[in-house]
Amino acid sequence: MKKWITLAILAVGFTSCAEDALDTENKEFVAQEQLQALAANPESLLTYTNSVEDGTNSFLRQYKTYQGTTSSSHDDYGQKSIEFGLDLMSNDATMLVNQWASGYYTYTGRVQESRITTKVWNFYYTVIRDANLILATTPADIESQELRYTRGRLLALRGFSYFNLIRLYADGEKGIPLRTLEANQDERVATSVIVAQAKADLEEAYDLLGGFARTSKVQIDQNVVAGILARYYLEYGNYAQAATMARQAYNSAAPDTEATLLDGFDEITSPSWIWGAEITAITSGIYASFFSQVGTLNPGYAGLLGHYKAIDKRLYDKLSPTDIRTQNWFAEPGNADYPAYVNFKFVDATFFEGDYVFMRTAEMLLIEAEAKALNGDNAGAQAVLSEFMAVRDPQYTASSNVNNSVLDMIRTQRGIELWGEGFAFYDMKRWNNALVRDYPGSNHPAFGKNLNYPANSPKFQLQIPIAELNANPSINAADQNAQ
Repeated sequence: MKKWITLAILAVGFTSCAEDALDTENKEFVAQEQLQALAANPESLLTYTNSVEDGTNSFLRQYKTYQGTTSSSHDDYGQKSIEFGLDLMSNDATMLVNQWASGYYTYTGRVQESRITTKVWNFYYTVIRDANLILATTPADIESQELRYTRGRLLALRGFSYFNLIRLYADGEKGIPLRTLEANQDERVATSVIVAQAKADLEEAYDLLGGFARTSKVQIDQNVVAGILARYYLEYGNYAQAATMARQAYNSAAPDTEATLLDGFDEITSPSWIWGAEITAITSGIYASFFSQVGTLNPGYAGLLGHYKAIDKRLYDKLSPTDIRTQNWFAEPGNADYPAYVNFKFVDATFFEGDYVFMRTAEMLLIEAEAKALNGDNAGAQAVLSEFMAVRDPQYTASSNVNNSVLDMIRTQRGIELWGEGFAFYDMKRWNNALVRDYPGSNHPAFGKNLNYPANSPKFQLQIPIAELNANPSINAADQNAQ
């Protein structure tokens, strides 16, 4: 790695939000080689490891975000832990035992005292802070192509983080603190400003990464940024661009086959994966990992201790009997071995080393289809939906939509296809849907069943962590999101 990374990086200052997320106190004595490793592999910020043998990688991944303690909860394993936790806040996923991640499911994790909102806030602001540290060495006018690619990957991570934060914490135009090299704003900066910052970061990243040939699906390249931009444009109503970006990302990998739809979703080498995190014996969180929490057929909390996660019965019942994805859940009520509707989709073929998927071609087809429908192109949307369904249900035809609009069918397919991958809560909010778990025949357990919230409920916003309110005088109790 180039010698351009110097300890001068450490002079980059940030005044505080939550003390472990936005200040640089715990970076004061960071070794130069650790910063070099971060610049070489910025995507490592998205995963967590228990490793103590590999000091550099451990430093980069091991946030222990909850109140900055030296211990961490076993539902804290990076980006994937947040994604599945948010799915548990939706209609589409259920947990059958009140254990790790139940704070998401019961909505107690959203309140200011919870370790969950602290974890989410600190996680993304840590990514932002660390991205800024290296961005300080790669100005926009830098000539080195290698460093321009590094800058692009870091901007993508920062934009990705702001995009996720603002969707979770914004209350109307009351946004979140802004941290860039040019701005250091402790107050709740207007939502529109944060949204614009995420857009600027992602679009600059897209331009910078033209021509970058990555060596691994772990790395962010232009096609990954296209996929993130497709999500962003769909969220904020630029449907033509959403469709275009989604198709670019889709074309960068392979369409699904029956094999990829039933392969356990644990291998980054899967032809249909666009972006993910590779988990090894060194980087595995062991029990603090996605497959430990979700994998019914794996050792860990779900498989060994019976902390099962399941698909919502209403959603499963929308599957056609001829759809091969019925095999991704166990739908035999009364069976002595497993409860009905538990996960068989995610299965780790190795011992706590299942890779984490962040983006697949299936999601991109669904974005393109939904964007076309929202843009008034129902025929185009139906064509993409038929392309999507061809490998999933040989009996599917456009006439299958007889009782549904094309848009409704696309949204149903998003829920089924992307179950457990981190989109259901964001979609629930984006579509202005209510949370309804208490319905006839519900398979939600008693401890979460009676949570029914109307569309646009303030419960769908996370509260800013109490540690942030205590550390940051620019945000006071009156600025907090509703209880």
